[in-house]
Amino acid sequence: MLGLMLLAAVGAVGSAFAQTNIEKLKQMKVASADLTIPPVPQTGKNADAIRANLERIKLPPGFKIDLYAIVPDARHMAVAPSTNMLFVGTRKTTVWAVTNRNSGDVATEVKPFAPSLKFSVPNGVCWTRDGFLIVAEHNRILNFPAAEFFYEGPDVAVIEVASQGKLIPVEEESYNHGARTCRVGKDGMLYVA
Repeated sequence: MLGLMLLAAVGAVGSAFAQTNIEKLKQMKVASADLTIPPVPQTGKNADAIRANLERIKLPPGFKIDLYAIVPDARHMAVAPSTNMLFVGTRKTTVWAVTNRNSGDVATEVKPFAPSLKFSVPNGVCWTRDGFLIVAEHNRILNFPAAEFFYEGPDVAVIEVASQGKLIPVEEESYNHGARTCRVGKDGMLYVA
């Protein structure tokens, strides 16, 4: 019983901490002091295994395939309009920022985007015409006005388009079928499925 109460208390503290972070970031304040964001290793056994699998794929003459980046749990991706950075959504708790600093054939760095925020199934990522990154989560939509320019640090400015629990009724949430996708249409409207 004590363990269950302790677990509930820890969960409540973690949730309150995440809410405090988003409130600070909405006011363009610093939410965390730790500026180190560890990148995902792009070499090693995992990369070698993927490249070995790619060699077995038969392609038409003139085509080639290679590993661009190792991005854990990758689902949907959106290319930044100004910098050609790649932002990748997942069905876990991370949005990834993929950088190609030398404009080569492979990414030079993959690291978590806005790690001071607690994401919940940030599957859908898309861009507005004016260069804002939209992240469509399980039951929340966030707008990052300058994501491609301020992704290097743990804190980035954020606007809640639909706050946690307000996108759909909480009682209608479905774990296995709640991954959202998003797109901004030619009419400038944000569409979320």
